Amino acid sequence: MHGLDFNQDGIARFAYAGIHKPWHHEGIDMPVGADLEVAIAAADMDYQIEKAPLFAKVGNEFVAVPSHNLVYRDVDGAQLSVMGKDYRPVQVREAFGIMDELIEGGELSIETLGTLNGGKRTFICTSIAGDPLQVVPGDMMERYFLAADSYDGTLALTFKSVATLVVCQNTLGVALNENGRKAKAKHTSGVMSANRIALLRDALGIAQIELEEFAKFGNRLASIRMSNSEVDDFHKVLILGQGKEDTAIEDLTGQQRRALGELDYMNHWGPGQEIEGRAGTAWGALNSVTAWTTHMKRHRGNYEVDRTQFSIFGNGDTVNRAAQQLLVNQYQLAA
Repeated sequence: MHGLDFNQDGIARFAYAGIHKPWHHEGIDMPVGADLEVAIAAADMDYQIEKAPLFAKVGNEFVAVPSHNLVYRDVDGAQLSVMGKDYRPVQVREAFGIMDELIEGGELSIETLGTLNGGKRTFICTSIAGDPLQVVPGDMMERYFLAADSYDGTLALTFKSVATLVVCQNTLGVALNENGRKAKAKHTSGVMSANRIALLRDALGIAQIELEEFAKFGNRLASIRMSNSEVDDFHKVLILGQGKEDTAIEDLTGQQRRALGELDYMNHWGPGQEIEGRAGTAWGALNSVTAWTTHMKRHRGNYEVDRTQFSIFGNGDTVNRAAQQLLVNQYQLAA
C-alpha cells in the first residue's frame, strides 16, 4: 500500500511529526522537534543492513559467487538485493546522521522518516527553518530538505532541497523529480568520506536559494494569464510536438487523446488549481503537467512500485522539464 514497508506487526515503518498526519493514515506519530534517534525508533528503523555470501547451484552442488553478495535486513531477513562485491550498505544512522548537527541546531526539523518498497528504500524529510514561500496569495510552498537512499542500486544516497513533503512512494518520486541540484554518493568504500560529507552539506547551503528562485519563477508565471484555449494548445504542443496543435481529434491516437483529456482534467480540477492566483495562469498550466506526470500518466510496470523510478529517470522528468521550457520560450522568461 502506497509503497510503504510494514513490519511483522503490520505497522508501517514510517513516522511523522504530529502536525503532519499523512493522508494514508499509516505509521507512528512522533513528537514535533524529535531528534534522529527518537525518529528512527518511532519508525522501527533500528536495524542493520548486512551482506552475505552468494552461492549458485551448478549441477548438483553449490558454488560460491565471489563477484556478488546478498544484501539483507538483519531483523527479519528481508532480502533487498544482490549487489557487487564492492557495494557497501550505508546504515540509516550513518546516511542521515550527517543532518544531526543541523537538526540539533534548529536549522532543520524532522517531519517524516521511513522505509519503502519492502525496505529497499529509505528517506528522511526535514523542514528548513523559516516561513514558507508564497508564490501567489494562498499558494504556499513549504521548504524541505530531503535525504533518500536505496539498497538495490536504483537510487544513490541523495540529498536535495524540495517543496514536497514525502509520506509515501509517490511523493518521494515527486520530490526527487523536482528541479534543483542534488548531491549524490554511490555505495562504495568512500561513500561517507570527509570530502563527500562536505559536498553533501553544500546541498543544504544552496537549498534556500534554489527554492526562493523557483518561487519567484512561479510568481512570474502566475502573472501571465492563459485562456483555456491557450492552455489546450500548450498541452497539444507538449504531447504532439511543435506545429501540430491543429491536428484533428480523429487523427490522434488513443493514447494521445487520453493524455490530453487527463491534462485538461488536471488543469481544471488538479490539486491546488482552485487557488485564485493560480487558476487561468501559466503557473496553473505548469502545475497541470506536474500533477499529471506524478498522479495520472500511465507507464509500464506496477503503478505503486515503479512510480518513483518513472518520475526520477523516466518520461515524467522529461515531460515536466519540457513543459517548463515551453513556457519559458513562449513568454521569453528566464527559468
